[in-house]
Amino acid sequence: MKISQTVVILIIVMLLGIFAFTRFEQRPVTTKTFPTPEERLPITGCYFARISNDLYILNIESEEEGRVKGTLAFNNFEKDSSSGTFDGTYKDGILLGDYAFRSEGMDSVMEVIFKKSGEDFIRGVGPVDETGTKFANLDEITYNPGSPLFLFKKGVCTQ
Repeated sequence: MKISQTVVILIIVMLLGIFAFTRFEQRPVTTKTFPTPEERLPITGCYFARISNDLYILNIESEEEGRVKGTLAFNNFEKDSSSGTFDGTYKDGILLGDYAFRSEGMDSVMEVIFKKSGEDFIRGVGPVDETGTKFANLDEITYNPGSPLFLFKKGVCTQ
């Protein structure tokens, strides 16, 4: 009689174990991707690109839940310059947004893109759509860190 009680108890324990295991296996598995250390760093601040007397300034004033706001200025020596606001998103090391600016007395908006590289940003270029204001295909954007006009180095705003 003791043997049969032991067998019954073992069978119940095994069934409970199997039931618990199968219930655990049926739960949906959620995975969370964690940002790289570079992506976790705050991006607010000033970034400069300079060649000769031309100075380009990206000033990121706020970053909240992937939304980014700031200013962007292209100060060209002896050429038309522009300055205005930047409103965009920052995700996976890519800063993409609209640059609303005034140049030669006209208001315009164009899409701009930057890729995070260490503490700095590299401005991306690529084909634009028929309006000339948006990128035609974000997969065709290229980044050239070797060009001083495209490498925006982290710095301190003096303006």
